[in-house]
Amino acid sequence: MRRAQRTRVEQRGKRRQSSRLASNQGTLHQSSNVNTRRMPPVLSRSKFGANAVVMENRPAPRRRYDVALSSPGAEIRFPAVPRVNNKWRLLSGPLVVSLLLGLILITNAGRFHVNGIQVQGLKRFTEGDISQAINITGSSIFFINPERIKQDLQLTYPGLSEVEVTVAWPATVSISLEERYPVLAWNWDGHVRWVDDNGVAFEPHDEGLDVIQVKSAMLPPTVDNRFVDPRIVRTVNVLANYLPENVDMIYDPAHGLGWSDPRGWVVYFGFNDDDAAQKMILYQSLVEYLEGKRITPAIINVEFLDAPYFRMEL
Repeated sequence: MRRAQRTRVEQRGKRRQSSRLASNQGTLHQSSNVNTRRMPPVLSRSKFGANAVVMENRPAPRRRYDVALSSPGAEIRFPAVPRVNNKWRLLSGPLVVSLLLGLILITNAGRFHVNGIQVQGLKRFTEGDISQAINITGSSIFFINPERIKQDLQLTYPGLSEVEVTVAWPATVSISLEERYPVLAWNWDGHVRWVDDNGVAFEPHDEGLDVIQVKSAMLPPTVDNRFVDPRIVRTVNVLANYLPENVDMIYDPAHGLGWSDPRGWVVYFGFNDDDAAQKMILYQSLVEYLEGKRITPAIINVEFLDAPYFRMEL
């Protein structure tokens, strides 16, 4: 009995050992299979979503087209093509080219070319003078700049005080302007400039216009970047009422405005029109006194009412 029991125990031990070995072999086989299996790619993510590098490297999906035939179950499979996601970019190129061609055709069309201008307010100037200054005949209406035309006219002709430029379709340019009116002509060193009542100087544009002539050996006194001090202009206008016929006014930087009296002397009235009437009365009194004494002076100065004087030499 003891031997039989010992035999059974040994057999049970052998069976347990064989089952344990089989279990270990199965475990090793499973672990080897797990280790050799290809793991799926891991996609890293940020707070803005998937990694941008991984997303850009993804191939574009392909679109497949299957066309069914009349026979049941029969169809034709066309080759798959990649899906195009930037189709608007492909269309932008031809669209830009078309717009450029259209713009070129419109700008070169004769309908939009300026053939002439319309000018209102002309007195001494002519349309030819204005057209020559701006030179826009034949230009496309798309390239007309009203502000530039205004500046060109005022720079070319300072005798224009107000300029308004209007552009209308398809090719009409209208100009409304005002001309400065001269009240005197300043002559110095062979140069002549017309001057309006504000002291602004400009080129003479009508030789036949009767304007008071002021002759001087130098430029006139200026103020606020004007050619002539407006006070001098006012004095000329007042003294012109007493100026003898066919006599030009003169200007001297030391004595002011006056004229050469036909009787043989020069009279000066100063730099302003204050008390012009009293100065004329005083001047006539001095002339009567000198003629009574048979004195022919070279200069009579009545700039100051309380201190008039005459000189026998210039």
